[in-house]
Amino acid sequence: MPEAVPRQPRRDDTAADAGSLERLGRIDPQPVPAPTPSEAPPPPDPAPDPADEQEAADLTTALASAGIDTTDSDKAAVRTLASLDAATVETVTKWLKAKKNTSATK
Repeated sequence: MPEAVPRQPRRDDTAADAGSLERLGRIDPQPVPAPTPSEAPPPPDPAPDPADEQEAADLTTALASAGIDTTDSDKAAVRTLASLDAATVETVTKWLKAKKNTSATK
């Protein structure tokens, strides 16, 4: 078999990837692309409306008055109900008071 012919190492910068060229100082650091919407962190939750917090407290009080023990899922439901309009919250509160009065007469 014939002997291999010695050759000079290749000095072709186009054969390297950008990361290698950057580490060698041959090119400037490459910009990092902005995250896509699916990669972006979710926006922070908005601050709760004080009126919603008051309505949630009113609903919780109405539930307790009706003799209903609230669980964690009940508390989540109360927060969701409290975020609805004031007329809806007032109607639900009246229903609970009516349930209390109906339970008291039985």
